Amino acid sequence: MSIITLSKSTALVVIDVQQGFNMSPYTEKSRSTPDCVPNISRIISSFRSVSLPVIHVQHYSLEPTSVFNRDYSAEGYAIQREAAPIPSEPIFVKRVNSAFIGTDLEKHLRDAGIKTLVMVGLTTSHCVSTTVRMAGNLGWEVYVPRDATAMFARAAAPGGSEDKVFDAETMHEVALSELHGEFATVVTTNEVIRAVESLN
Repeated sequence: MSIITLSKSTALVVIDVQQGFNMSPYTEKSRSTPDCVPNISRIISSFRSVSLPVIHVQHYSLEPTSVFNRDYSAEGYAIQREAAPIPSEPIFVKRVNSAFIGTDLEKHLRDAGIKTLVMVGLTTSHCVSTTVRMAGNLGWEVYVPRDATAMFARAAAPGGSEDKVFDAETMHEVALSELHGEFATVVTTNEVIRAVESLN
């Protein structure tokens, strides 16, 4: 079991919990971590209960027909109700995988004196992983709750086994294993909530 030490200089970053992941083509794919969004909601509530900052990241796809392109699909671009921000919580809109590229997220965190980040959201091996890696390289201590992020099945890359599909759980676990001990510490939702509650 991981030991988490949080302080009042901790922020929660909620990445891309958008309606598009409940729409085609994602609904045709298998998905890991069925309790991901409810767990994200629990963590958000815990941070709010002790007045720790909650920061939201929303993906605005460059692809013109993506469900995450707000001009093409306002419904898909919208943040899911369970993770919806309240008026005092900032939203950073990104156009690429990392929430630090093309946004003021880094400046916002540094100006606020944030030393530690808890990062949750979708998907584990894409925007979560990319943002976590950058956060670690930029000097933040990062925690990733394994059951508050999720991944979809993926086909093998060209040149490999052309008909091979890696299941969602395998993709999720491999992504987490690559982050743990190098860019972040992988923990659980319950561990995060207990650490937050200890700040009362």
